[in-house]
Amino acid sequence: MPVQRGGTLTRAIFIDAEHRLVSEIQIENDLQAFYDKIGCRLIQLIDCGMGNDLVCDEEGRLRDWKVGFQLPHTDGIAGNALVVCSDADGDFTDCDPPVKLFADSVRFLDLTQEPLPEPRQVFVPIEGELTEENIEKARLIAAFLMHR
Repeated sequence: MPVQRGGTLTRAIFIDAEHRLVSEIQIENDLQAFYDKIGCRLIQLIDCGMGNDLVCDEEGRLRDWKVGFQLPHTDGIAGNALVVCSDADGDFTDCDPPVKLFADSVRFLDLTQEPLPEPRQVFVPIEGELTEENIEKARLIAAFLMHR
């Protein structure tokens, strides 16, 4: 089913790794508009805290991106990205933080000279019944293993 056009405009921060720019943009609050702006087919959301989400290329490390960027305490992102906020329902809303906050934090990468590390993956079985408590235990173990 095609994505419908005609959504409302949303304030976002565009991290343009290709041109090494961080800027405020108005973008149609529409999945296809996000794909087009980032230059991808699938998106990944990374929680930046305080309701801010980094929207980037889900397949970025698998594609032939020559550029990317790094935010503090991250391995890096291949390609371009958007920063938006989300509401309690998970819907994208206007980005609240000033552009300067991200512009001062982004370090652009030439991935031909400084490749990103291979993606880390772990498998943690859920012990016992499929309960919220057991799922949360598995998540905590996975988070620990991913960051060692």
